[in-house]
Amino acid sequence: MFHLRRGRVDLPAACFNQYNVANVAAIELFEPFEFRSHSNKGQPSKMNKELQALERKLEIRNRELMEAHGHIAALEEKLLKLKQYRRELNLLKEERRRLRKSAERRVGQMLLAPYRLLEKPAKKVWRKIQQLKPPSRKPAAPTEYQKWFEKRRASPENLDSMRHEVRAFASQPLVSILTPVFDTPVLWLREAVESVLAQVYENWELLLIDDGSTDADLLRALPGVARRDPRIRLVRLQSHQGISAALNRGLDLANGEWITFLDHDDLLEPDALFQNVKQLQENAGLDLIYSDEDKLTDQGFDSPILKPDWSPDFFLSCNYLCHMIFLRRDVVREVGGFQSQFDGSQDYDLLLRVIERTNRVHHIPRVLYHWRRSENSSASDVRQKPGQLEASLRAIEGHLKRRGEQAHVAVDWRTHAFYVRRELREAKQISVIIPSFRGSSSLERCLASLVSRTSYPNYEIVIVQMGQRDKIAEAATNFPHRELYFADAVNDSAAKNYGVAHTDSPWLLFLDANVEAIGPDWLTIMAECVQRPETGAVGPTLVNAGGTIEHAGLVLGVNGMAQSAFRGFPAEHPGVNHQLQMTRNYSAVSGACLLMRREVFQQIGGFDEKLSGPLADVDLCLKMRDAGYLIVYMPLAKLCWDPSTPKGVDARAEAIMRQRWCDVLEQDPYYNPNLSRDQADFSLRK
Repeated sequence: MFHLRRGRVDLPAACFNQYNVANVAAIELFEPFEFRSHSNKGQPSKMNKELQALERKLEIRNRELMEAHGHIAALEEKLLKLKQYRRELNLLKEERRRLRKSAERRVGQMLLAPYRLLEKPAKKVWRKIQQLKPPSRKPAAPTEYQKWFEKRRASPENLDSMRHEVRAFASQPLVSILTPVFDTPVLWLREAVESVLAQVYENWELLLIDDGSTDADLLRALPGVARRDPRIRLVRLQSHQGISAALNRGLDLANGEWITFLDHDDLLEPDALFQNVKQLQENAGLDLIYSDEDKLTDQGFDSPILKPDWSPDFFLSCNYLCHMIFLRRDVVREVGGFQSQFDGSQDYDLLLRVIERTNRVHHIPRVLYHWRRSENSSASDVRQKPGQLEASLRAIEGHLKRRGEQAHVAVDWRTHAFYVRRELREAKQISVIIPSFRGSSSLERCLASLVSRTSYPNYEIVIVQMGQRDKIAEAATNFPHRELYFADAVNDSAAKNYGVAHTDSPWLLFLDANVEAIGPDWLTIMAECVQRPETGAVGPTLVNAGGTIEHAGLVLGVNGMAQSAFRGFPAEHPGVNHQLQMTRNYSAVSGACLLMRREVFQQIGGFDEKLSGPLADVDLCLKMRDAGYLIVYMPLAKLCWDPSTPKGVDARAEAIMRQRWCDVLEQDPYYNPNLSRDQADFSLRK
C-alpha cells in the first residue's frame, strides 16, 4: 500500500560553496508518490500515521530545497553575467593601455601640448564663474505617488483645526517616543527631531538613547539637539550594546502611558501622534495601533505601504505593521520588552509576543511615517541586514512554539517573506463536492487531475449532478467517486448544500468542475490551515491556462460587488509589496476551490440558496467572518481554473447582498481604503 521511490536532486557543488556549505555533489531525497487512500476504509494504524507524517515532512523539505535550488540557480546566472561583464571590462582596460602606449597617441600629445598650457587656468576661471552663479537646479517632477500624497496629507489649515480639536480630548496621555541613536548623520537626526517638534499633539517626551556612538560630529551635536526642547531627554549608554538594549533602557525611563518608536533618521507626519491619540477617544481599550508608511529617498517620498486591517496570517508572512507602532507601555513591559537575540527584527519579535496577549489592535489607514531609504537600511533592501531574515524566522518559530503549534517556517526567496507549514495533526477525510452542469470533458479532466495529482491520503469525490445527467468518460469511471443526482437543484448553492447533506466527512472541499490540480501537495497545504480552530475557509491561487491569475482572494466593493485580487497578473508576479505571493487574510475566497470544516458550515447555515455563483461564495465567507472566523488565502496551493462565462447581473441577488453586508461592501477591511476601487490591483485610488 505504501511505496517510497528514491529520487535524486543534483546541485552543483559551487552552489553550496557560495554559501559556506561543505561540498555536496548531490542530495538524496525520498519522493513519495504512490501512497493513496481516497476513501475512509478504516482508521490507519499508528505506523501508517507515522509514515504519513514522515512523508509530509519529506515533501515539505523537498519543496523548500527545490525553491532554494531555483533561487541559487538564478544567483548563479547573475554571477555568470557579472563574470562576463568583468571579462569584457578587462579587455577594454587592456585595449586602453595598448592605445596609451601607441605611436599615434604620442604624436597627438605633441600636437596638443601648446593648447594644454592654457587648459588649467581656463578651468580655474570657469569654476569661479560657476560658483558666483545662483544654483539653477530644477526640482524633479513629482511622481504620481508624491502628487497623490500631497493631496491627502494634513494641510496647515487641517493642522490648526487639529490643535483646537485636541483641547476637547477627554484623554490626553503622555506619549514616550523612543529613538535609539548610533553614529547617525547629524542632519538626518536633526530632521527626525524636527518632525517630533512639529507634532500638533504636544503631550509627548522624546528619549534619545545614544548607543555608544563614536562619530565625533554626532557626539558634539547631541547635547545641542537635546536642548531644543525640555521634553527631549538624552540618555547615554556606556558602550555599544545593540538596538534592543538601547530600547529597553528607553523603556525603563519612559514616563508615558503609550510608547512609540522613531528610527534616528526617519520622519513623522505632523499629525502622527494626534491621529493615534484620537483613536483612544473612541476606543480607550486598544493596546496596539499601527498606520501606513512610505519611504524617504533623495527624490522625496516613494513606495507607499498601504496596509490592511489586522491580518494575523499576513503578519506571519512578514512584519507588515512595521511603522508607525503605537503601544500601551504596560503591555510592552508585561511581555518582557525587547530581546537582544532578535536584534535586526527586535520589533517583529516584540509584536509577536504582544499579539499573544491581546487582540485589541487597530489600523489607521493614513501615511504617518516616512522610512528613510539609506545604504545601511532594510528600507532599501532586506539584504542590507543579512541577519534580519534569520532573526525574523526565529521570532516566528518562537511565536508558533509558544502557541503550541508544530510547524516549519521557511523563507520564500522570491519575496524574502515567510511561509508556515503546520504539522497536519490528522488527515481527516475530505468530501470533494463537485456540482456538475458543464459537460463531460471538463469534469473528466478535473477528476483525472485530482486522482493523479493529489497526495492527500484521505478524500472522497462526490459529484452532484444538476439537471441533465453528465456522461462521465470511460476513463473517469475507474476513479473512486460517488455520484448524486439532484434534478430539482435551482442553482449551484442548492447542489452544494445537497452534497453536504449526503456526506459525513468532517472537512468539505467545494470544487468547480473546470478546476485542475497542478502540484500534488495543494490539498495538504490547505488542510494544514483549515485544521486551525480560528480558520473558517481556505482558498488557493487559481491560474488560467495562459498563466495569469484568476483568483488570489476576493476584494469586496471593487468594480461592483467583488473582484479577485491581482486578476490578470502573471502567476509568478510578486504583486504590490509582494502580496500576491504571501499568505494573508481576505474577506472572501472563491467557491471554485474552497476548503472548510463541516462544523463551521453547519454553524453558519451553509449556502444561501437565494444566491448563486460568486455572490453565494462571498455571502458564505462573510457569514464565517461574522461568526469570528478567518478567511485565508494560501498561495502555496496552486490550481488551474478555466472559469465559465459569467452570467448577467442578478439585480435581486445584489440587492440582498447590499442590504445584508452594506458595511463591508462599502469598505473591505483587508483592502486599504486608499487603494483603487476600479480594479483590485492594489494601485492608488484616484
